[in-house]
Amino acid sequence: MLDFDTPNSVDADEAHGAPSNEALEAAARRTLARVRGPARPAAARYRLSRYDIPVRLADESALLFNARTRSLILLSAAEARAYRDLAGRDDFGPGDLADRLLLQALIGGGHAVGAASDELALVRQSYEASRAAKGSLTLTIAPTMACNFACGYCFQGLAKPTKKMTPDVQDAILDFVKAKKDLKSLSIVWYGGEPLMGKDSIFRLSDRLIAYCDKNRIGYSAGIVSNAWFLTAEMAAQLYTRRVKWVQVTIDGDRDTHDRMRPLTSGGRTFDRILENIEQALDETAIAIQARVNVGISNVARADAMLDDFAARRLGERGNFGVYFAPIEASTPESGSAFAEKLSRAEFNRQVLALEGKARQLGFSGIQTPPSGFSGLCVAASNGGYVVAGNGDVHKCWETAHDPSKRTGSIFEPDKLHDSVNASLWSQWTPFDNATCTDCKILPLCGGFCAHRFIYAAPEETALPCPSWKWNTAEYVFARARDLGVVRDDQWLASEATVEAKQSGERQSPASLRASQARVLEKVSGLHGRSFDRGQLFAGEAALERAQGTGQETVPGKVRGTVQGKVTEPVAS
Repeated sequence: MLDFDTPNSVDADEAHGAPSNEALEAAARRTLARVRGPARPAAARYRLSRYDIPVRLADESALLFNARTRSLILLSAAEARAYRDLAGRDDFGPGDLADRLLLQALIGGGHAVGAASDELALVRQSYEASRAAKGSLTLTIAPTMACNFACGYCFQGLAKPTKKMTPDVQDAILDFVKAKKDLKSLSIVWYGGEPLMGKDSIFRLSDRLIAYCDKNRIGYSAGIVSNAWFLTAEMAAQLYTRRVKWVQVTIDGDRDTHDRMRPLTSGGRTFDRILENIEQALDETAIAIQARVNVGISNVARADAMLDDFAARRLGERGNFGVYFAPIEASTPESGSAFAEKLSRAEFNRQVLALEGKARQLGFSGIQTPPSGFSGLCVAASNGGYVVAGNGDVHKCWETAHDPSKRTGSIFEPDKLHDSVNASLWSQWTPFDNATCTDCKILPLCGGFCAHRFIYAAPEETALPCPSWKWNTAEYVFARARDLGVVRDDQWLASEATVEAKQSGERQSPASLRASQARVLEKVSGLHGRSFDRGQLFAGEAALERAQGTGQETVPGKVRGTVQGKVTEPVAS
């Protein structure tokens, strides 16, 4: 038994490299010192953790990963057989396992827990505490929803408003931050549209927020999601001065593929200018750039060539450039070509394994690492996160920021942000209302992953929430062990492929998402004392409800009115 990756057992992650033999031996000594602690009572009863994920290897040894503790240990063939024997028992005691060190290692890594332990309750308690944590505030701010690109699969659609954020909205955002009296940290994400088309708002508001935070000893950090067309070296320097430390840029393949999928609104090419801007920004600032590659049917075959292009430009040698892959999905009705472009999740995750492996080899990503917390606790699910559109509308998710009917309130009325029906949809959603989530072995890593996919679930499979760790569980566990130098490629057992073996349990389906959505609507209906159904949800029911109290003109299934002096577009029925 080798306990090589229980938290604090090996410091390899900090060095982003495989541990030396000395480090592994030191880890083993620390493990033995820990597991040889006070003897457990002879009458103690245990059971294997519900969050254990064993991965069999070709030589009959096994990797054992626990999603709650993030512990990863290597079992010999004999230890793997002993573990499988325990898996067939409801509970067991010290006398049921001859290898005392193995038992203590299982206990120490959270692989074996008290027979009466309620791990699901512990995970839920941790999730709710994280969700309700005070002292931090995350604002995703869209200074404009305008964009100079015409990406056919964009979930915002191509008919974007061109107005920019006004000074009164900026003032209201600053007032909103100042009203948080116990604030310890503020995190800003600049978003759009293309946020750099509203650069003046970014500069002005950044300067004011930073000055306030510095004066009051509040931590401040920022990043930006940009298409990089305007990300010149000078622009990168201006952003970095304003503590924008990272940029997410979408690049969808090699030159011809990217230019076809992400052209200018005029039809012009974009790839060369984006890459030139990235190279100059990396060379002249310390800003980190993460390339997001949206993978679909028409570009998956060219992603490999894109990585070769990045390598030829020596981007991996700069130390502040990375790559990750995401599926093209139809997450909103406005998603255009995404409906025809999307791969099945099984095929996407099969393809992405090879791409991620090559990206690691080329220096574009580090050791395969499980999420350190609930990856589903984004701005949408967190109590301390909001999205602010350029007109002052407040949302919980940036995937609704383009749709006024799904706003949760207005930055001009901060005391009412939690009162609307739309706000209740987010506050009442929890992964613990979904049976697929509660039965899932990676729930402690995931936390539902994407609340939007549950709340606005479509009848057909357009966008499923399960992350890559769900689809590639065994492969990622093996990759981590391999990256740490503990296993070799020839030890991989093909029959352990997650698509077939489903080591972490069943995945979400349109049916399971609809059941979760129905539960949310049931809770919201009870909270507001009126019945809401799925049809009203997509027709902009909250907008209709607001219209009743604001005198907006309404027609069946549609609403037209004003939000802070701006005429809103009809909400489709």
